[in-house]
Amino acid sequence: MRNVYKINDNWTFKRGEKASETVSIPHCYNAVDGQDGSKMFRGVTTYERDLEVTSDDLKRTVILEVGAASLSSRVFVNDKLCHELRCGFSMFRADITKLLAIGSNTIRIEVSNAVDNTIYPAMADFSFYGGIYRDVNIIIDDDLHFEEIGKGLDGIYVNPKVCGDDGELKVDVFVKRENGYAGNATCMLKVIDRESGKEVACASVETQGSHTNLTAAISEVSLWDGVNGPFLYDAVFELYDESGNLCDRRTIPVGFRTIEYSSEKGLLLNGKPYKLHGVAKHQDFGGLGNAITEKELQTDLALILEMGANSVRCSHYQHCDRWYELCDEAGLLVWAEIPVISSVPQKPEADENAMKHLELLIDQVRNHTCVYCYGVQNEVCMVSKNPYTFDLVDRLSKKARELDESRLIAQANEYGTEDDSPILNSTDILGYNLYYGWYYGQIEDLQPRLDSIHSANPDKPLILTEYGVDTNVRFHSTEPKANDYSEEYQLLFSENAINAVEERDFMAGGYVWNMFDFGSAGRAEGGEKGKNQKGLVTIDRKIKKDAYYLYKAHWSKEKFIYIAGRRYVNRPGDMTDITVISNVKELSLKVNGTDIDKRPVEGAMTVFKDVAIKPGENEIVVYCEELSDQVTVNSVKEPDPSYICEKKTDSDNAINWFEGLDPETMEKVDKTELDPSCFTFEDQICDIFENSDAKAVFIKYLKPITEGPRFDPSSPITVNALLGFVKALNIPEPLLVSCEQELNKIKK
Repeated sequence: MRNVYKINDNWTFKRGEKASETVSIPHCYNAVDGQDGSKMFRGVTTYERDLEVTSDDLKRTVILEVGAASLSSRVFVNDKLCHELRCGFSMFRADITKLLAIGSNTIRIEVSNAVDNTIYPAMADFSFYGGIYRDVNIIIDDDLHFEEIGKGLDGIYVNPKVCGDDGELKVDVFVKRENGYAGNATCMLKVIDRESGKEVACASVETQGSHTNLTAAISEVSLWDGVNGPFLYDAVFELYDESGNLCDRRTIPVGFRTIEYSSEKGLLLNGKPYKLHGVAKHQDFGGLGNAITEKELQTDLALILEMGANSVRCSHYQHCDRWYELCDEAGLLVWAEIPVISSVPQKPEADENAMKHLELLIDQVRNHTCVYCYGVQNEVCMVSKNPYTFDLVDRLSKKARELDESRLIAQANEYGTEDDSPILNSTDILGYNLYYGWYYGQIEDLQPRLDSIHSANPDKPLILTEYGVDTNVRFHSTEPKANDYSEEYQLLFSENAINAVEERDFMAGGYVWNMFDFGSAGRAEGGEKGKNQKGLVTIDRKIKKDAYYLYKAHWSKEKFIYIAGRRYVNRPGDMTDITVISNVKELSLKVNGTDIDKRPVEGAMTVFKDVAIKPGENEIVVYCEELSDQVTVNSVKEPDPSYICEKKTDSDNAINWFEGLDPETMEKVDKTELDPSCFTFEDQICDIFENSDAKAVFIKYLKPITEGPRFDPSSPITVNALLGFVKALNIPEPLLVSCEQELNKIKK
């Protein structure tokens, strides 16, 4: 029988010139610098430990399993290379039997998150954490076992289908024979009702090959119905040798459901409208980076379910298998995706890497009922909107359908992708990440844009795949506005987006960006460094922002009352608004022990306007018959400056751009025809910075950009695309002309 045991302890870790240390897996070597805004280390590290092996072990098959090592890894056993992977979010296994000896053996894993523009993600707004951040296991198999490598997690693909009132489970089984075993093998399948524990179907097949099929029929099948009823069966597979000895056993949870789309009714789960009340989620956690455990997974799941969400977008890469398993059990529909994000390096090696990410994702998550679609790109038109990118996305979409025809294929685009862009033709689901009222435009611009996209693509599911604003719980305002980072503005923004999705039947749903604040090493804004603060909950999961309760009021059936602005304690003046978030029918307001107002609830937010408060502390209570909430606010004479986010640094004015340069000379530079064999602004930053002469010219003219906290010399973005992102710097046109003309004297 198969044996699995963890080897997470006693790894010797070495990074650069630092002294080696003993660590336990999961381990992230950017747990601190990936979140605190300091210079994040990106480079090669090593993990090493001894492995004791017995003579009995070597009579069987020994497999090393690594849950994930980011962003790339190389495995050595007794100094011999046995495996390499450049997909840092996927599990991998390697047969190491022949490299082992009886006694002590050395396992060494080189892990790198160094800059490499042939590995996805090449560019993204999150920290590229390094480390072996999921469990490491040793698997020991008998001579006859289910395939361990390249055929899912269990050597079994399950394909459940709903057939009227019944269910049909078609199965592909892959069998591995070791050490010359050539006899027959018998695979038996039992389908167990999880609730009753009774067997409801069975099947068996005898095989001499490596691949066989099974089919089992379930009468009056119970459906997996999302959060309303995530019913699962256990498919138990047993593998016997020709003497009748049990050699391997696997159990795979299986759910039966259908997913469709109607332009009139939106997304349909089991034939019924099912609006996606979704959250997007990164896998990192405060103080841990991406080295999370069961404890953190359970914390996140509880917060998501409490809020009433019914779907999760696993952004922007493959998450751990246990997370998909928890979503199966909780009934959370999952958008699973690969890290093809922001920019396409346009290199064959990078294309191969994108395809490998897709193959591993589908191979490893396809047995999970929760997964309803595969996302093949996120915002790639941001910096690489061209035929090369369109073709890559199309090839990825076709490959995904080839690998698993049972799921929808999806993509997420930024607002600059036209409503009729050719890229939209490649996938079943169209996602748009729209931040009207934060990065551009006004809050109310969202609705007409959604209508416009749908009008151009009336037969495709449309999902608002990202929407949100950076919010620091320290900042507050009586007159919230964009870029004030206040909790109050996050409420206004979120309420508009929630309603925009709910009011449109054609919308399949939305995914708020983000469920949790997350590490973004290059960020320095909103009073914090190293974090994206668009979460509804802080990165340490300790504080639920006010907007969290707004979603709960819209989505959850749990009755509650929550007074918003509880961290906005010091309020100027003798009058204030009291905003209450709730899903009860009626609310009463009491101030300093006196009943002030009573009114029916209309919508998720109720605002008691111009409530009189006395100097000093005031006790505010809002209640209904069975529930209440209480906060304290202080009436003060002047606004509390600690509630105001320091204004972003104004862009340098023109004279600073010309520091050390002669503006008169630059004014006289004329545009000439550019030589395509030399550098231009159409070249990528990474390529320019790989050439010392081109790098020197770029820094000479554009030093204020290169010294910015978010500048990445390894970025595959073109100079022109970068300039589009920094328009606010008002770079003088003569300087840009001079820079490009001088670059164009340097051969690529």
